[in-house]
Amino acid sequence: TEIYTLSLHDALPILRSLTPLFSTARLSVVGGRSFCSGFGDDLEENTFNVQNHQRLQQLVRSRRYEQAQQYYENLVRQGIQPTLTSNYIIADVLVKQDKDDEAFQLLESLKQESSFVDARIYNPIVTAFAINKKIDKAEDLIESMKQDNINPNGGTYSGLLRGYASEGMMEKAVEIVTTMTNAGIVPNQQTYFNLIDGYVRAQQMQEAKDVVEQIKSDGGMPTNQMYQALMRGYFKQGDIEAALNVLEDMKSSGNELDVRIYNTLISGYASNERFDDANNTLEQMKENGITPNMFTYSGLVRGLCRHEKFDEALETVETMKETGVDRTRQVYGIIISGLIKAEQPQKALDVITIMKQDSINPLSFMYSDIVSLFEKQGDETRAREVADAAEQERESFLAAKEERRNNRNSQKQQGDFGF
Repeated sequence: TEIYTLSLHDALPILRSLTPLFSTARLSVVGGRSFCSGFGDDLEENTFNVQNHQRLQQLVRSRRYEQAQQYYENLVRQGIQPTLTSNYIIADVLVKQDKDDEAFQLLESLKQESSFVDARIYNPIVTAFAINKKIDKAEDLIESMKQDNINPNGGTYSGLLRGYASEGMMEKAVEIVTTMTNAGIVPNQQTYFNLIDGYVRAQQMQEAKDVVEQIKSDGGMPTNQMYQALMRGYFKQGDIEAALNVLEDMKSSGNELDVRIYNTLISGYASNERFDDANNTLEQMKENGITPNMFTYSGLVRGLCRHEKFDEALETVETMKETGVDRTRQVYGIIISGLIKAEQPQKALDVITIMKQDSINPLSFMYSDIVSLFEKQGDETRAREVADAAEQERESFLAAKEERRNNRNSQKQQGDFGF
């Protein structure tokens, strides 16, 4: 994932997972899972680390929620202790699977096992409900906090604001900022970013820009993440001039261009069929010592496919190979989806072949979309051939997976018996 500016509230759990400055937090078990319930003590080395968090987040982003839950449980069974960050992630996973009861069980267990119950115990659950279209439950939970004489903190309100903003409920989102201020809580940069991002999603660009201007008039410095959101919104509206004005404003404010800003420029140009500008920006990026990443190229690929320039998109993938940038299933998926939309099933199948040569396994829906398109075009024979080949490939994959599992179990048994 791309690095972005974190608020202290968001950064603290990561810092805790990296440094042995806090003592071990107690664990409680909910539905067969253990959860970290302590704050402020020394964390031992056997806690969830950044790599564990990133792996969980990758699984969540790819919507493999059950697999994320299994990964979490396996680490806990190995004695790896969860952190506040992993509590946020697993709460999100539970709510995404509509396992709300388990999320509430998690909360109750954390409350029972913690020596000091404050808003941090509630915040992972509040945020999970808020960002997953269950704002009413988030609101009820905050009322429950107040009834228990627990004051919401910045993290509580930020989670709720993020939920309102994602649903386009901007009046409610603004009310949250007012509530925070009245409670003596100073909104941080992440809070303001969520507000700006909400306005951008609602295509209320003037309001988003006004928030940035307010930050500057209050003596603050808008972050690159805020400027990135503004640029993205203007590019989406096709207003390239306004996007570039934001870029100039960012430069004049003293912010330096980073990989995220360049990626936004390249993606914005490509989505608006300004491919020469996109490629020139890519070259400028390299000249300024900033290495393009997967997001750089995927933005370019998406723009090319949107305008049905599939050969150029595949050439971009080749460039990624040549420069050592990881190709992901997502990049190939963009091209395949574009070809399906353009009703070119054979070319989509050819991309799957290239994808497998790159040691990336296609997902089942890629085949099913191609089969459906052949059927739509009246080519039942080709549709059946692809469906049969996909099923054989699936069976081979499952057989190989079972063989690997048996080999691991056999090796483990030999180890247990001292062989």
